[in-house]
Amino acid sequence: MGNLIDAAASILSNTEKRLGTISNNIANTSTPGFKRIISNFVEKSSANRGIILGPIQMFGSDVSQGTLKNTGNSLDIAISGDGYFLIRRGDQYFLTRSGRFSRGPEGVLRNAEGLVLQFAGGVDAAVESDAVEILSDGTLLDQGAAVGRIGVYAAPGGASGRAGGGLLPLAGEPAEIDEGAFEIRQGMLESSNVVLSDEMVALMANTRQAEGAAQLVRTYDQLIGQAITTFARAGR
Repeated sequence: MGNLIDAAASILSNTEKRLGTISNNIANTSTPGFKRIISNFVEKSSANRGIILGPIQMFGSDVSQGTLKNTGNSLDIAISGDGYFLIRRGDQYFLTRSGRFSRGPEGVLRNAEGLVLQFAGGVDAAVESDAVEILSDGTLLDQGAAVGRIGVYAAPGGASGRAGGGLLPLAGEPAEIDEGAFEIRQGMLESSNVVLSDEMVALMANTRQAEGAAQLVRTYDQLIGQAITTFARAGR
């Protein structure tokens, strides 16, 4: 019967983690460029004996394209297709699909959290005026003169996991995406790809799973109670 309570504990632990994922998705419904986090279960087995030990919850991101919406802001940019923008905070670099930027000190383009957009090659993106034009390949024109090209990069292997909903931290050198795999759209932002109806369905399924685990615990308690009663009678 120990397996019964272990299974219930595993289910309750997994539903708690999944509830956190669903809550995070719902909270970021209106966050530009946010990618829905999804969870799946895989069977864990013993490496030396091939014994299945039980399901393990794994997290990943739904990297499907969000809807592109016009904003009218010349420094709002969106990626249609593959890839991520490269942004910097100090010596730390991140990838993001959120392209809401504004001119900061010395004309540097920053997002709302102060992270600096990078040109291809890892140079801070900066302009001298608001009269900017951004071409589909990322080339940035300031008052008609090209000042650089906004880099679009691929996520490193495994980096599009649980953190893929927001910023992807970089540990190494990112690889640029081929120009034919994307288009930069000026004056637009990519919406979150979270669909509330899908999250509500996932929430209900998660609730049912938790209720099933709770029923297992109640069944375990009943079996233990019956066993104690039976042994007590037998000992008289």
